[in-house]
Amino acid sequence: MSHDVLLIPNVGAEEAGEWGEPEPADRERPVAKDAVEPFRQLTTRLWSTLFGDACHIVDAAPEAVAGRAAEPGAAAPMTEGRASQTQRWWPSALGPRPGAAVFPWLDAPAAAAAWLNTPAAEGLAQRAGRQLIGASSAVVRTVHDKAFAHRAALEEGLLPEGLVNCIEVLEPALLRDADAALAAIEARLARWPSWTQGRFTLKPRFGTSGRGRASGEAGQWERVRGSLPRLAQSGGAVLEPWLARSGDFSAQLWIGSEGELVLLGTAELLVEPSGLYRGHRGFVDSKGRVTSGSRYDEPLREAAVAVARVAATAGYRGPCGIDAFAFEAEPGRVALRSVVEFNARFTFGTVVIGLLRRALPRIRDELSLGPGALRAFQFTLDAPAGGWPDARSAGRALCLRLEETAGQPGLLVAESMDGLSQLLGQRRTEA
Repeated sequence: MSHDVLLIPNVGAEEAGEWGEPEPADRERPVAKDAVEPFRQLTTRLWSTLFGDACHIVDAAPEAVAGRAAEPGAAAPMTEGRASQTQRWWPSALGPRPGAAVFPWLDAPAAAAAWLNTPAAEGLAQRAGRQLIGASSAVVRTVHDKAFAHRAALEEGLLPEGLVNCIEVLEPALLRDADAALAAIEARLARWPSWTQGRFTLKPRFGTSGRGRASGEAGQWERVRGSLPRLAQSGGAVLEPWLARSGDFSAQLWIGSEGELVLLGTAELLVEPSGLYRGHRGFVDSKGRVTSGSRYDEPLREAAVAVARVAATAGYRGPCGIDAFAFEAEPGRVALRSVVEFNARFTFGTVVIGLLRRALPRIRDELSLGPGALRAFQFTLDAPAGGWPDARSAGRALCLRLEETAGQPGLLVAESMDGLSQLLGQRRTEA
């Protein structure tokens, strides 16, 4: 039986000023541009595929998503027209919509699910007479902070040796005094190893897809001075070396009501140099289990489980994703930073795993995927430069076009990663 779950698609809420009353100096937050709205709507539609056919969507008002909620914790109004329009959407490439959610824990009576559990989402669910799936917004704020991921990685011994003394959490109070902040950053950089070359990045502690970062080099302080007030407004920053990445990865988990962990899978992340998300790729087996297929899978899984246990001990429940990347610290020496962020919310990684499970009957049938075998996949938000391969001429591949508008996202599954890369006109590199 599928229950009527209310979906609250507050995509980007970590950047929308929903965590509580800001400091007096921080009240004038910049408003998100209209350009993010198509992405938010597309994300909402794809996210809804995780749930059963009885779910329905209540859309937060655009001004709330943009950070202009009337008051902290206020529930956004319901927009019934957009809700009913989105509810009917289902990608025909996945076949008839199943009645049940793709994961059993997403089916719950009198429940609501938010992309990110914030005070505003809690208020909306309460007004609708629903129980929000997952942890309270207070717990989410604690573990969604990049400072939590860094401290957990330190406690669990998961930081590469060369980075142990290079990553610093900067509090908003420090960043509000630009001269003091720059002096503190300069002193920290002076203790970094020579291979960092004094290049650094300041990441907002509450942010997504690389937005809001500021980068610079020792001695070029004016390049970052102007970003300090914005970083203070966003809850502080994390200072770390700029690293030459050779691969990005993520692990997806679910933390159950009793703190039990379910590892949903790992995958390679496809991101722009700026950190902007583009897609995922990896391998799927006949049971719907997903792996990146890289040599980093095992340490990534171990680190993800370790940090998820720390989050569970702190009270976190619900979906989560751990981001990681491989980097070249010195010429010829590659290391894995297995914990970069702990995303205490739904992520595109969870959505992609759900899409693969929805498509699994077709993948098994059309690509002869049986026990012991793997098939390569790639999901992207945008069609490749040459367009998606025609489903009938792709050879031993299955091309699922998920949306004919808004960037044309799709899921391509092939017998091998080399075959998939050839279809997409990509040059395959070892992750």
